[in-house]
Amino acid sequence: MSQAPKYTPNPVPDNPEDLPQYLLQEFQRIQGALEENPIAFIEEKNIEPSRVKQGDIVYADGTNWNPGQGENLYYYDGSVWRAFAGGSGAGDFAQIADTTQQTISSADTAQAVTWNTLVSSQGITINGVDTSKIEFSKTGKYFIDFSALVHSNNASDKDIYFFPKISGTNVAGSGIFHTIHSNNHEKTLSKAGIFNITAGQYLQVMMASDSTDLDINVKAATGFAPATPSATITLIQVSQ
Repeated sequence: MSQAPKYTPNPVPDNPEDLPQYLLQEFQRIQGALEENPIAFIEEKNIEPSRVKQGDIVYADGTNWNPGQGENLYYYDGSVWRAFAGGSGAGDFAQIADTTQQTISSADTAQAVTWNTLVSSQGITINGVDTSKIEFSKTGKYFIDFSALVHSNNASDKDIYFFPKISGTNVAGSGIFHTIHSNNHEKTLSKAGIFNITAGQYLQVMMASDSTDLDINVKAATGFAPATPSATITLIQVSQ
């Protein structure tokens, strides 16, 4: 980042009688500097300031000093640095899908939905070994929207559950429940919410049923519509 020109005062005259003219000239120089550079300049910082107060604004370089959102403009809220929207490290996101049929392996046993397609992303990835894990690189609040196409293989009533886990811990009050009543019945289930995520944590979507005659299924493309994945999830960071 280039340094904007700054005003530097001339030496104060020794003769007191010269002070009025000196002050007039200095005020004119200040006015000229402001007119030439009407936009405030915030110097880039590569270390955290040693003394801060609520309302302070800084521009962090994101490499030597990263308050959490990479290179960005931050304000101090009295306890932590918070990023302004639009910086290079702000707003992680991902659109993820799976294009395979996933069956219920065992009744009344939770299993993780797996993923095979990272449609687009920034800062959010699928674990390379365990593809049920969606990993986060930044702390923040995330809007997460999940959907799955549930398919029944017989006519009996069957219950199915979906719920999120964050680093192995269930998230209270966040589940989906539905009962499927007929053979070959298909139903898209979905739910969205705001979740607190810490950098380094991972998200899994769990599913369970009282029957192994349920699956999440794919619909093939037709002449008028594209293929439908078995599951999709959208993740958008909305704040730190």
